[in-house]
Amino acid sequence: MGEIRQHWNTWFQYAELKDIAAVGLNTVRIQIGYWSIIPLDYGEPYLVGAYDYLKMAVTWASSLGLKVMIDLHGAPGGQNSWDNSGIRGVREFFYNDTNISRTLNAISILTSEFTKPEYGNTVIAIEVLNEPFPQNPNEVNILKSFYQASYDSIRNIANTRGNRITVALDQAYQGLEVWEGFMMDPDYWDVAMDTHIYSMFDLNLLAMGYNANLNWYCSQVDYLRQSNNIHWTIVGEFTPANTDCAFWLNGRGRGARYDNTLNTSEPLQFPGDCSAKTGSDPSKFSAEYVDYLARSFEIQTWVYEQASGYVVWCWKTEQAADWSMQTGITYGWIPNPITAKPHG
Repeated sequence: MGEIRQHWNTWFQYAELKDIAAVGLNTVRIQIGYWSIIPLDYGEPYLVGAYDYLKMAVTWASSLGLKVMIDLHGAPGGQNSWDNSGIRGVREFFYNDTNISRTLNAISILTSEFTKPEYGNTVIAIEVLNEPFPQNPNEVNILKSFYQASYDSIRNIANTRGNRITVALDQAYQGLEVWEGFMMDPDYWDVAMDTHIYSMFDLNLLAMGYNANLNWYCSQVDYLRQSNNIHWTIVGEFTPANTDCAFWLNGRGRGARYDNTLNTSEPLQFPGDCSAKTGSDPSKFSAEYVDYLARSFEIQTWVYEQASGYVVWCWKTEQAADWSMQTGITYGWIPNPITAKPHG
């Protein structure tokens, strides 16, 4: 417990949020797992304590004029079977009413806390679940019912306090078009769709050269605009990087598709060298790769601004400079201010 508390105390400080505000960002998406919000049960093995740090971060953001989207990143039972849900290889959220009721309890607690007047309306959105992965129509319907129940919970609490909270819904690997007729005005309002756009988890996209990859991002404009005409649509996660080489990106102890070291994936016909694409020292990146990262950031942000905006994953990393916005600004492939477009 001491090690994780040391991480919480030192990894992300007020200075980071100050830097985020200084480069022109206006909103921070902060993730938290259910295990830090509600009591553990059934022998769940998690370390708790992050909730107090979330409260601190929202307070810091408020003092800097930043807004916050809170993202429930893990649900009881696991919503997708990946590490980022808190439990790998398990996807039991959809078929256990207790899991869903505990998740709704966590959302209720988050809403009750962050609509308090001392936070000054800093939390403008709650994403009710990150990257759920329903795999059949019945599971999609279960997720839809959960989304509606989450909306009702957030609205009932926020409205009594005069707070306006956007309810953000992950598109859940179904495609944004699946949600176009769901939770519409006038019965539902202030609903946003969140989609995460990554090209490195698809072998066909991963095999593309730099220019083809950038053209693929440009091809997403109409898709995003169509959704944004119905619900506010944000790209809640993206990165300038085009490979999955970042350390343990595919899960603890797992390799990458890019160099054929991920044994759960089909092999690439022409694998690459991950040492040239990631790591803690970006001074080792080639000029060509840095130029690609710069164009990638500028093109992707322009595309996503055709809808309702974006959130970069992530601000700061330990061993993956290619995924670090902070490092990108320092080494020049991300402009400062971020609205600049030096590559046109």
